[in-house]
Amino acid sequence: MPIDIQVIDLKEMDYRQAFAIQEEIIRGCDEKIYPDTIIFQQNHPVITLGRSSDLSNLLKSEAELRNLGIDVVMVDRGGDITYHGPGQLVISVLIHIRDYSLGVHQYLRNLEQAVINTLHFYGVNGERVQGKSGVWVNSEKIAATGIGVTHGITRHGIAINIEPDLTHFSYIIPCGISEYGVTSLEKLEISDRNVETVKKRFVDEFCKIFDTAVVAPVWKEGDK
Repeated sequence: MPIDIQVIDLKEMDYRQAFAIQEEIIRGCDEKIYPDTIIFQQNHPVITLGRSSDLSNLLKSEAELRNLGIDVVMVDRGGDITYHGPGQLVISVLIHIRDYSLGVHQYLRNLEQAVINTLHFYGVNGERVQGKSGVWVNSEKIAATGIGVTHGITRHGIAINIEPDLTHFSYIIPCGISEYGVTSLEKLEISDRNVETVKKRFVDEFCKIFDTAVVAPVWKEGDK
């Protein structure tokens, strides 16, 4: 039987505010108040540093970045350094991973596959690169992953570049990988790249892969 999952769309907001909402929903999931959850968001420009981050991959000082309107935040996900901003769809997935009989490695591969299948709808051949996480197109990363697991519940997830300002990635060495670039649906000249359609396609593919069924949202903004 499919597992219930709610979909929450936060639109565009500050990363710290979105992170606080994620933590609130995780607490509700842990207490069985909320079902498993997919959160969509676009963030104000921010560089996040995961648990494995090397500060040498930050190519400008925090002061310089803040003068450019880009925040810098340490986060509790795996992985190195990455950028989030308008035009990039950040997808946080909060699920009780044991209910899916998945280990962390296979969970990540499934998450990447949901994005690969979503890109296929646009005629884009997304693929994996041996030994590296995320989804790639022509040796450039179009979707970056970074997750954490606490009390058996996943947090954070994957971010798809739809039409972000790619120059902001030049302020970092994305994910600590200097030999590859980044790309987006815009850079690939995909004209029909409506973010709402990307969301719908991702949810459809996620539900097929993870055997979930979307239910009406239980969480409402302002819940505690």
